[in-house]
Amino acid sequence: MKSVPVRCPVCSREHTYAAPAYPCPCGAPTAPPLLPGAPAVQVVRRTWDEDWVTVRCTACDRRDQWPQPELCCPCGTLLRIPVRPVDEPAAP
Repeated sequence: MKSVPVRCPVCSREHTYAAPAYPCPCGAPTAPPLLPGAPAVQVVRRTWDEDWVTVRCTACDRRDQWPQPELCCPCGTLLRIPVRPVDEPAAP
């Protein structure tokens, strides 16, 4: 899994984040495609719709809901890590 640099917008700390992979029902490890260069967003209030993202399995093309990648900064800020939308092509 690829990792991306993440900067906390509150304290400016730099982090490296790699999304965890979960098994697709077909058995292939599947992880949300992180969006390199996109800024992390501070989570102020949770909503059900924002806690889940659609992820496509590269082995079987199945689309399922996976937990939205998040990172807890040591300053106490919860950060939402941006992911590439499932219908958007990957960068070369």
